[in-house]
Formats: sequence, structure tokens, C-alpha cells
Amino acid sequence: MPSDILLYLLILLIAAFVGGTISKSIKQPPVVGYLMSGLILGLIFGNNFKILTIDFLAELGIVLLLFTLGLEFPLDRFKKSGQTTVIAAIAQVLLTIIILSILITGFGFSFYAALFMATAFSMSSTALIVKILGDKDEMETHPSQVLITWTVTQDLIVLPLLIILPTLGKELFQGSFHFLVIFSIFKNLLVAGVLLFIVLLLGRKWVPYAIGKISSLNNRELLLVAILLITIAFGWFTQILGFSVEIGAFLMGIMIARSAQNHAVFSEIRPLRDIFAMLFFVTLGLLIPSGFIFANFAIIFEMTLLVIIIKFILCLILLFYLGFHARTSFFVSLGLINVGEFAFVLSRMGLAQNLISTHVFGLIVSVTLFSIIFFPPVFFSSAIIFQFVRDLFKKRWNGMYVKIFSGVNHVETLPQLLLKDHVVLCGYGRVGKYVGRALEMMQIPYIVVEYNHQKSEELKEKGIPVIYGDPSDRDILDYAQVDYAKAVVIAIPDLHTQSQIIVNSLNLNSEIQIYCRTHREGDQKLLKALGATYIIQPEFEASLSITDKLLKLFGISGEDINGKLIRLKIEHGLG
Repeated sequence: MPSDILLYLLILLIAAFVGGTISKSIKQPPVVGYLMSGLILGLIFGNNFKILTIDFLAELGIVLLLFTLGLEFPLDRFKKSGQTTVIAAIAQVLLTIIILSILITGFGFSFYAALFMATAFSMSSTALIVKILGDKDEMETHPSQVLITWTVTQDLIVLPLLIILPTLGKELFQGSFHFLVIFSIFKNLLVAGVLLFIVLLLGRKWVPYAIGKISSLNNRELLLVAILLITIAFGWFTQILGFSVEIGAFLMGIMIARSAQNHAVFSEIRPLRDIFAMLFFVTLGLLIPSGFIFANFAIIFEMTLLVIIIKFILCLILLFYLGFHARTSFFVSLGLINVGEFAFVLSRMGLAQNLISTHVFGLIVSVTLFSIIFFPPVFFSSAIIFQFVRDLFKKRWNGMYVKIFSGVNHVETLPQLLLKDHVVLCGYGRVGKYVGRALEMMQIPYIVVEYNHQKSEELKEKGIPVIYGDPSDRDILDYAQVDYAKAVVIAIPDLHTQSQIIVNSLNLNSEIQIYCRTHREGDQKLLKALGATYIIQPEFEASLSITDKLLKLFGISGEDINGKLIRLKIEHGLG
């Protein structure tokens, strides 16, 4: 390898490490630091970094990134969030493309350039959202499931768009656009769809079988080589069909997710993915021509703001229309304001096929980068922003507040809640459903507060008393008769929501016993200071259970075991 390539690679790694460290220190995802590092390197070195080897490594990074996305989110996840989310995601993409295409032409761009940019901006970043939700340990919450299903649906919509945009662009540039173009697009979609269906049908059986056979050799190196071989080969084949290598890698991940070895595959590929994906995000900043952002800052900022506002409002309207609760709607809408990594895939394809100019390419990449940098702090503050908006509506527009945020029919609800010394169970997910079942078996009266409309309807059908509403809302807790309750159980993982529930519950009933779960040790002091009676950390409770069984294995007496467990609780701050 030439020394200059080694030098450039070394500089990229140093920049990525410094940028990622700074970003992490200010509580932002490392990807933000990687992107900023790339921008700074682009300003300092200009075009000197545009070397084929570095570009290839970055391309491999996005291939592995999308492969692991498919691996982590198999198709059965769509069943959890329902068809409603999939339909809403498709509607959002189409409406975003139509609205933004019209508005972007107002900036002086041609119809096709506006259409291309609108298409790129309509997608959101699955990779970034998954990373942030994973860091917050909120992957399994209902709003998070809706958000992930939405973005994965967007990723799949890219498949037909990669066929439609080039076909439409070539016809427009040749000046031969007519109704036969629609037939041509439909034909290409049909042919590619049939071929892809055949490949997926065969792959669903052959790929898991092949991975199983290779795994039986009990050799990690061979498994890693086989994964790369199958993924790149499938990516090459999908490229022949007219798709991108990235899409092929994503689909291959979905197929391997059906195998019994999917977790082993993920553990083998993850280190490579993290390194090459880091290079990809750093080199994104190098794609923008030197000085482009400064020369076009006004239009980049305006377009970024336009994209964020249109996507947020459109998603919010769709979610409200489909019956999602205000909290879920707000959370998901904020999660979709960014522009995703497929914008880079589309823009690079458009530039390579001369469908867009370098100026349009620079705008797409710049707006995408701006939206990604702007997104994390806003999304991390989603609960605080929601609380502010809800309080504002309650203070100034109480009628709208009741319709939008309450989710409770006052007349129907109040007569049903003639309860006393009962338990108010906030959330009926992985933890709440077992608590509810135990209370039911012991015939202890309880009522569930749940802001997942589908789940609340299911509970009603089972005869379980439930209020559909936001448990952090004081009015909702009042409807649940917290002032007459014996205990409140908070089975929701979000810290801000937990804090609101504790404060509002104690305002309604100063003697109430509050049981709260938390995944982070650092949150214990805050929740305790707010007034939580008991704080349960699932991971710590699991460690106590394992310790108890382990010490019994070594013949230690029950009294000594109890003493050690009490000491662990004291050291953990629960004594």
C-alpha cells in the first residue's frame, strides 16, 4: 500500500477518534463527531483525500452497516407494530416527495432536480435512530417499535425508487417524456420485482442452510469469510438487477436473520462494521466540495429547516389521524426529522449516472449532514419538548388540550373507577404485564394506564381495567384515582416520564407508595430524591438471583447468602 494512502488512513482514524471522543463527552452519538471530523478535514485538505482505496473502505462500511441493520431487524418486527405503521410510512414518503418537490422548485431548481432532492430527503436514518435508542435502552418500548418499523419500511421503499428515478431522469434529459415512460417504469419494476422475489424465495431456505453448515465447522474465521462472501456476492447480483450493493446487503441481512446463527453472525461482523462504518461517516464530509457549505450556507440552512418542519408536521398529522396517542405521535415524528444514509446512496448514484449536478449533489449531502447533526440533541430532549408543548396547550387552549393530549372520555371513564386501595399500573409491557397478572391472581384491584391504543383495546377485550392516556399527565393519574390508591407501579423505562409520574402522584396522594424500574444506576438518586419509595433495576435484580443460586451451588448457608445479598444492596444504594 503506498505510503500516502497509509498517511491519509492514519489521519482519518485520528480525526474519527478525536471527533468521536469529543462528541461522546458532550453526550452526543459518536457518529456526530465522525461527521464533523470529515467536514473539518475537507476544509483543511480539500480534495487530497479523494483516493480510491479510502473510498472503497468507506463503501464497504455502509455495506456492512446496512447488512447488520437487516440482521438486527428481521421482517417479523413488522408484525409487532402492525400494518398501520407500514401504511403510514409509505404515505409519509410519497406525501413528503410531492410536497418538497413543489417547495424546492421555488428555490429555482428544475422539476427533476427538486424531485430527486425531495426523494432523498423523505427518508430517515435507521442506523442513527437505532444507535440512539440502543444507548437510551429504549429499543423495546412501543414508540420505539413504531419508529423502527417506520424507518425500516422507508429503507425498503428505496428499492423501487432506485429504479424509478434513473428511468425518469434519462427520459426527461432526452426530452422524450410521455405516457410510455410510465409503462417503462412499471415494466422495470415488475421485472426487477419478480427476479428479486425469486432470489429472496431461494435465499430464505438456502442462506440459513448454508450458514448452518458453515457454522458446524466450528471455525470463526471461515464463518466471517463466508458471511462477507455471501453478502458481497448477493450485493453484486442485486446490482446487476438494477439495485445498489447496499440494498443487496440489507436484504441479505434480513435473510440471515431467519437462521439460528444470526446472533453469532452479528458478533463476528460487528467489529468490522464499526471500523468501516466509522470511515464511511468521516468520508461523508469529504464528499462536499471545498468551501461549498460556506458559499451556500443560507440555502443549506433554509432547506434543512424546510425538510425538518415538513417531515415533522406531516408525520404528526398521519399519526394523529391513525389514532396514535399524542406522546407516541410526538416522539415518532421527532425521530423522523433527520435525513437518512440512503440519501447518500441515492445522491452518489445520481451523480455517477449524470442525473444530478455536483451542486445538487453537494446540497443533498450538506442538508443530510446538517439534519443528522441537528437531530440527536432534539431527539434526546423529546420528552421535555413534549411536556412543554402539552403544558402550553393546557394553559392556553384547554379545549384542544383535552382532544389532543387527554385520550380519555370523561363521561365513560369516571363511573368505572370506583376503586379504593388499588394499584395504578403505568405501562403494560414486558414488566407491567407480569405485575398485572400477579395482582390479578391475588385478586388485588388494579388499573392500567397505557398510551398504546392497540394494547389498551386488547386489555379492554380481556376485561382488564385500563385507561388509554399518558401516565405522566396529572389529569390521567387523577382519573385513575391515585388519591385513593395504595401504590403506583411505574413500568415505563423513560426517565422524564418516570419523574413526571412520581411528582404528579405525590401531589395527588402524599402517602402513595411508588415502585419504579430503572436501567441506569445513575438515575437511582434522582428518582429517590423525587420521592420513589422503591427503585428496581432489572439487571441488578437478575444479578442477585444468579448470585443466590450460584452460592447455593457451593454449599453456602442461606443465612450467609442473605447477608451477602443485603451487603450488595447496600453497596448498590438500595439498602
